[in-house]
Amino acid sequence: MIIVLLLAAICAVQFILKIPYFKLPLDRDYGAHGYIAYSMLKRKGVLYRDLYESKTPGIKLMYMLAIKWFGISRKAFRLFFALYNTLTTIAVYALTARLSSPAAGLAAAAFYAVFSSMPSLWWHFSNTECYYVLPAVASFLCLAYGNAHDPALALLCIGLSGFFGAVTFMFKQPSLISTAAPAGLFLLLYAPHNRFVDIGLYSAGFVIPVIMFFTYFTLMKKTPWDKLPFSMKSMSTLKKYLTTPLFKVSRGTIESNRRRFRTIFYDIIFLFAFSLGGAIFLILSAPSQAIMVIPWIALSFFAAIISRTYLPYHFIPPVPPMCVMSGIVLSAAVATMGSPSHILVPADALTLGAAAALLLVTIYHLVKDLLLPPEMLGVFYSGEDQMYAVCEEVGKYIKSVTTEDDYVYSWGSEPEIYLWSERKAPVYCIYPPIVNPAVFTKDQVTAEFAQLLANKPKYFALTAQFGSFKEFEQIIVTHYELEKKFEPYLYLFKLRQQPQAA
Repeated sequence: MIIVLLLAAICAVQFILKIPYFKLPLDRDYGAHGYIAYSMLKRKGVLYRDLYESKTPGIKLMYMLAIKWFGISRKAFRLFFALYNTLTTIAVYALTARLSSPAAGLAAAAFYAVFSSMPSLWWHFSNTECYYVLPAVASFLCLAYGNAHDPALALLCIGLSGFFGAVTFMFKQPSLISTAAPAGLFLLLYAPHNRFVDIGLYSAGFVIPVIMFFTYFTLMKKTPWDKLPFSMKSMSTLKKYLTTPLFKVSRGTIESNRRRFRTIFYDIIFLFAFSLGGAIFLILSAPSQAIMVIPWIALSFFAAIISRTYLPYHFIPPVPPMCVMSGIVLSAAVATMGSPSHILVPADALTLGAAAALLLVTIYHLVKDLLLPPEMLGVFYSGEDQMYAVCEEVGKYIKSVTTEDDYVYSWGSEPEIYLWSERKAPVYCIYPPIVNPAVFTKDQVTAEFAQLLANKPKYFALTAQFGSFKEFEQIIVTHYELEKKFEPYLYLFKLRQQPQAA
């Protein structure tokens, strides 16, 4: 009963730590994923067939639930995530308790409550990584029950581990590296039963969500293969993106990411230090299931690094396993010190003192950040909240002066205009070519231009330069008139009235 109460208190703390974020404007990832989720929910468009997306659909399903239950508002999305994150905190406890002890589980859950609220990592709580850590933890939790005394339960859990691994994959493809690969490596080296049987069961569970994906999108929704995120065309686009030097994309973004990258590791140095120490401890100790956490951490970092962008939220997946490792290490250290045969020596006191200092510094900075006014918190960690707030204002205005059959077009990196206006984008891809000119092919640009001309959006929101895409600029010159300018940089154009035929 005490364990339950303490875990409930930890979950309450993690929820309270997220309340300061509730008033922040919704960023562009909320806009993009939220608009697609809204379109699917209202049956205005089918993902991949009618709406371009390079990622698997998991986060859209989460946003569909958020919109259905809470509507479209700043608080709605973040309240949904705070509740969702409670499940992740509980899962972190359950996994650590299984691998070590309930005390270690509580410590890991407490660490996750703190480190899942760090502004430097989680920002607006809008990114895919924030959501796919739950099925990732669930996958390893099931894997940890693969040595259960009941053989049938053990084998079922290994299959479920594969199932949740594939659910993680349905959120984002890099989870193959951060979740499926370490689970497979563990089964290859430390399989509870016959490794071929266990890997076969894991694979059987893994293919279930994959089959469901293809059944829904290819058979039920008649989506052309070349529009799916696994097609050669999609892989070619991804390859082009990954092989394009970052300095050709945005030098300013690179420098910003480097600064954030440093901030991240200042904030998680406690977890990093404990994880490194824990890995050494587990390797030198008698073999145990907890060894599965080591490749999970290492490959999660590897998956983030090979993305090349070094965006802070790409380093969210290592946080749960580092919290698990830290809980195990802390619990083991306390248990060792409490044994009658152990004598406290200066080295122990120094180690615990350093660990406590690191954690207290982290908590101090977290609390200090969360006590900032919401607008200052957004400026410090995002720098674009003013633009997001303007897009919300513009989107709501467009909603008030248009009908559901009208189109609106956003030229720039701000798809949140589509979400707030609740109006249809006139094109297949909600991000225009100017966002990443190096990736868009000539055929894609031509197709978007043709769709824009055919659908004649009633409003054209401009938040970026046209660059080399002069044909899109000519559309505004020929067919639109400026209705209003919004600071810092948003021009709203309205379609000119067509002359009546005589």
